[in-house]
Amino acid sequence: EDISTLYPAGFDIVESDSLPYDDIISGKYQFVDNKIIPRTYNEVELTQITNAEKSKKLKLANEKIRPLQDAVDLGIATDEEIQKLGAWKRYRVEINRIDTSNLLDISWPLPPDV
Repeated sequence: EDISTLYPAGFDIVESDSLPYDDIISGKYQFVDNKIIPRTYNEVELTQITNAEKSKKLKLANEKIRPLQDAVDLGIATDEEIQKLGAWKRYRVEINRIDTSNLLDISWPLPPDV
């Protein structure tokens, strides 16, 4: 499509074939001095991003844990389900212990490979 018909007030329009589309529209890049560069985030934005990442990881863990815990609660869990439940619960505890106030030193644990 021809972007020349767009005139966003206060913004520049730049075409790029070198960056993935999702990265461009996500706001991860900015246009500065006629260059597309990685966006610089302030401390508040970094805190929001980090807290959102933590929430996303906790949500994933909770989604994995619920049906496994149901099987245990009902007394119908297999040995494999019990092992997976333990792995996901450990992961959830590790994520929950992450201190998001220390933005420069976060090492996210990997989800269980189960």
